[in-house]
Amino acid sequence: MSDQIKNIIEIDGLRKVYADGNGTVTALDGISLSVREGEIFGIIGLSGAGKSTLVRCINLLEVPTEGSVVVDGKNLAKLGEGELLGARRKIGMIFQHFNLLQQRTALENVCFPLEIAGVKKEEARKRAGKLLETVGLGDRADAYPSQLSGGMQQRVAIARALANEPKVLLCDEATSALDPKTTLQILELLQEINRELGVTIVVITHEMKVIERICSRVAILADSKVVESGEVSEVFRHPKTSAARQLIFPQGEKTETFRGGKRTLRLAFDGTSTDKPIVANMVLACGEAVSILAADTKLIEGKTVGQMILQLPENEAVAERMLAYLDQEKISYTEGE
Repeated sequence: MSDQIKNIIEIDGLRKVYADGNGTVTALDGISLSVREGEIFGIIGLSGAGKSTLVRCINLLEVPTEGSVVVDGKNLAKLGEGELLGARRKIGMIFQHFNLLQQRTALENVCFPLEIAGVKKEEARKRAGKLLETVGLGDRADAYPSQLSGGMQQRVAIARALANEPKVLLCDEATSALDPKTTLQILELLQEINRELGVTIVVITHEMKVIERICSRVAILADSKVVESGEVSEVFRHPKTSAARQLIFPQGEKTETFRGGKRTLRLAFDGTSTDKPIVANMVLACGEAVSILAADTKLIEGKTVGQMILQLPENEAVAERMLAYLDQEKISYTEGE
């Protein structure tokens, strides 16, 4: 039996161009990426980067201008209408604003895609009931959307997206309308679905905390292109592009000259010094305090990743000892002017 990793989604050279009154607008420009079967993959970018267009191209709700989208071995653009409909049933989708049918109960909302697929009513209701149990709403089957909180409505939407037993679940800003506590609960539910059902999940978001929490790999979009991609821990530890640094370190990516031109230092934490109070130990070892001008650290896979900007003491000898201490501890840093 082969241990080779299978790519369930393969996107190659994807372009999407829209015509408007002044000419054309390029929403996607040469996007190429792959998603492995069974993983939770993140796509992140600021507003206008092309995220929502990309997710709609993955299930061909938007037809690409150029390039190919292959899902589970099928090039969607080359399928006939009937084949495409069948392929789409294996690609579930949840949205920011839930998109539930207000005149239907939770159970009836989950039944809806099964009805469209021609599943018999009794079987559809049985499957829908089990899915509501899966998302923790077995006791709210008869409730209407207006009687449910935002988090509950999103759970119903997730159950509905799972109704046709998809292999891929697309989440387009699925937690953006939710409060932080509910967001965490929904993310935990998505992780459970991924783990228990083996569904591949693609998360499209502008929120870094979502990527950090559940994704294994990430692609960063900017100006309609993928500017960086890879393992979440690696991309966050060593961002190579301005767009990545802007998303990961929203407080700013520059180490500037602070307070009268004193020396500044940017420390980069790459997860190898998780349990060490590096700055405190450096201060104790060198006998003089430092000023922390900015800090932006995150916990990724149980390791501290991020940056901290320090202002070094005026005493040059002490400053040099501090640099030597950081070298000894193998802490990556860059020095400002």
